[in-house]
Amino acid sequence: MDFFAAQDHSRRQSRRLLWLYSLAVLAVVLAVTAILGAAWYALTAQGGVAPADWLRQNGDALLLIAIGTAGLIGLAAAFRLLSLRDGGERIARELGGSEVPAGTDELLQRRLRNVVEEMAIASGIPVPRVFVLEREEGINAFAAGYRAEEAVVAVTRGALEALDRDQLQGVVAHEFSHILNGDMRLNIQLLGPLFGIMIIGHVGRLVLRSTGRVRVGSRRGRGQPLILLVAAGLVVVGLVGVWSARLIRAAVSRQREYLADASAVQFTRQPAGIAGALKKIAALAAGSRLRAADAEEVSHMLFAPGAGIARLFATHPPLLERIRRLDPAFDPRELEQLETPAPGTGDEAGETTGAWAGLTGELPAAEAAFGLAPSAVPARAGEAGEAELRIARHLHRSLPAPLYEAAHSRRAAPLLLLALALHPDAEPRAGQFTLLAGQLGRERLARIEEYSALLSRLGPQYRLALLDLAFPALRERPEPELDYFLELLGRVVEADGVLQLFEYCLSRIAAAGLRPGRPTTLRRPRPWPQLQAELQTAFAALAAHGHRHSDAAVAALRAGLAALDPSLTPSPDAALALLRLEPGWHRALDAALDRLGTLPAAQARELLAALTVAATEDGRITVAESELLRVFCAVLGCPLPPLYAAAGTQD
Repeated sequence: MDFFAAQDHSRRQSRRLLWLYSLAVLAVVLAVTAILGAAWYALTAQGGVAPADWLRQNGDALLLIAIGTAGLIGLAAAFRLLSLRDGGERIARELGGSEVPAGTDELLQRRLRNVVEEMAIASGIPVPRVFVLEREEGINAFAAGYRAEEAVVAVTRGALEALDRDQLQGVVAHEFSHILNGDMRLNIQLLGPLFGIMIIGHVGRLVLRSTGRVRVGSRRGRGQPLILLVAAGLVVVGLVGVWSARLIRAAVSRQREYLADASAVQFTRQPAGIAGALKKIAALAAGSRLRAADAEEVSHMLFAPGAGIARLFATHPPLLERIRRLDPAFDPRELEQLETPAPGTGDEAGETTGAWAGLTGELPAAEAAFGLAPSAVPARAGEAGEAELRIARHLHRSLPAPLYEAAHSRRAAPLLLLALALHPDAEPRAGQFTLLAGQLGRERLARIEEYSALLSRLGPQYRLALLDLAFPALRERPEPELDYFLELLGRVVEADGVLQLFEYCLSRIAAAGLRPGRPTTLRRPRPWPQLQAELQTAFAALAAHGHRHSDAAVAALRAGLAALDPSLTPSPDAALALLRLEPGWHRALDAALDRLGTLPAAQARELLAALTVAATEDGRITVAESELLRVFCAVLGCPLPPLYAAAGTQD
């Protein structure tokens, strides 16, 4: 999967859907105006007034009816989208979901959390919040949210109990592909216009009910037949409009499900996992059905259909067809032999055995060299595979218990964030401790010191993994507290007088994950020479921190800028001058990244490829370079998997 191409495709789909839904709304508005206009003509036309003359006399009034109808649809759509301003959490709770607590003792829920967290680390995105639809016996799941930083992954109780770990991993990988492909925001956006069109039918039904209570012979009932015809017409128009919207939604959704299935296989390298989950849906009586009243409305968001829908309006391809694409040798007779494991048996016990009890092996520490082609990093953006998942599982399972628990604790996560920012040397760290003691008190400072001591035993590759794990707990803090801790984090990283690269990366990634801006759907490309100052600042920071020797740093800076546009290539002397970073280099880099972060996807891909050319100029990527690339990717809106060598990883 090409992340940038997928994001561009998602934006094009959004614009195309906007036009299609606009046409559907226009058709509904014209139909409603025609119905109300015909009724008005029947009531007011006297003396055989010709329809054309009547239209000329009442054109302004009909225009007001059209505007009012469009306004009603728009207000209803806006109301629905406003009700979903909390994104995935609101949808999960509307469907009866309960959030899985971090310290859950239930083995099936812990297995689900472990799978979700491993995949988040492997793909380089903040860990989503995890929900279980406890009352749902069918096998289903969905991911929802406006951005990856705000995503929610929800799974039914039936899926937890019926699927083994590999099958559950396949289902979760399918949902992660929707997060990485940019489908989630589009899925939520589809709910607004559909609800807006539905409101016309609701109005017609309300009129029918109220008119039915009036006696035909009464004074109020004289116009009842005409009102009934109008109401019936509104109901029909509403139904046709909804059917049209559902046809549009279904056509878009079906193709995305094939892509998500393929991405899940690419992620896990286990086609049998997701294929096995689909087979169980086909074999079990509960299938993938949801009991929730809103199941049809959100059907396009689900792993499998949540309600019985006619094939013409189906948001998912036929189940057997999806299975055959994953398992060409599939025989439908296999479904008769499938068995469902009893809850709490099988591999669930392994979810806690040996996990987080201590270090089970180290990944290669800083400066580990491994070959990457310049195109490899952009190709891996928004994508993860078996190697990344194996690394993530190792990182996840080898965390000391106190750090793992702190990352999941609403109270302790901010303290862990501050511990991550502490300087490794005793003298500068003493000044940071003095600052923290004055702000937080001795008790919380003691917790930070405990976390810092544990972190000193870990390799640097654990730092961003811990930050990813801590995001859900951090977001549970009230906004004023989050603002306070982010401001305190900035003061801590500057308290020692020398800003280390990781301190900068930590504060920038934390701010991006906790204070994400809304994505811009329409971004205009700009010629690279117009961004020369910003590009020089970004490439100089990468080259200066990624290379110990000035000659190598100069070569990296010049190679990276030349990969973007040869006219940007500085002379060796000019490159050397750019590499002499001023004490406030991070502020200049912040300003540069704020502007580069508005690039469209195609240019973002070119920029990331050029940054990778600079980082791999000496044939290796250091931990410092990988962390700075993670910052660039966070700004460009694309997740980046861990860039650590898989050698030495213990599963």
